[in-house]
Amino acid sequence: MKLSTHQIKKLAKEKLQAAPKGLRWINLVKEISSESPETPVNAIWGSTTSLFKNDPDIEKVSKGIYAIKFSDNDEVKAQDGKPEVSVQTASGNVYSEQDFYEPFANWLRDGLDEVTEAISIGGNIFKGKWNTPDVIGVLRPLKGDLIKFEPQIISAEIKVDPSQPVTAFGQAISYRLFSHKCYLVLPSTVADDDFDRVQALAVVFGLGLVTFNLDPADPRFLLVVRATIAQPDMVYVNQMAQRLNAHDSKAFDRLF
Repeated sequence: MKLSTHQIKKLAKEKLQAAPKGLRWINLVKEISSESPETPVNAIWGSTTSLFKNDPDIEKVSKGIYAIKFSDNDEVKAQDGKPEVSVQTASGNVYSEQDFYEPFANWLRDGLDEVTEAISIGGNIFKGKWNTPDVIGVLRPLKGDLIKFEPQIISAEIKVDPSQPVTAFGQAISYRLFSHKCYLVLPSTVADDDFDRVQALAVVFGLGLVTFNLDPADPRFLLVVRATIAQPDMVYVNQMAQRLNAHDSKAFDRLF
């Protein structure tokens, strides 16, 4: 049976709803075409193009991949499902990663002078365990600057568990997709061998590396390797910006 435009859109949306992580556009077209070979492929392409552009329930989650947007409840569940990492110090105090977000954001701006504004984020607002940095900042040209430049985005991944440097490195390096610079922030209690390897990797990949003491009142952030600039992928930059703006427009306005 040849499908109408309305039927193509309805079928496409049903398939997206059945795929929480999204579907690649070309695969979606192939699936619909295989189920209805009487329908011209060009008609499927045109109908899905219109669907993606005009349906507010659908978003582009990556290059060529579309998915049904998270509802507010889904987003809360996603954040609730992400365990809060904490560590107990030798003195018996227990600190979580969140305790260090704001201090590092302030140090990135006022101590390292790497950004003009920085905010703590964390959670899962960008959706996906590799997508949301703990701190994000922006370096913007000042009014007195004679030579203006495009804003630079700086992201950071903070870990309090000294046994997680490899996981932290993987998360931090993924922020390169939408950041000009990325920082990995680890406690000074990381084992020497692990730290040496992470430091070598940071140099190779241009990742910034910072250590700190497990005391939010006096973290004593120390720059070990300064991050180098890399050009992010503007598709992911805009995706990040849209999600941040949708989640917290005031935070977006502070940065951009």
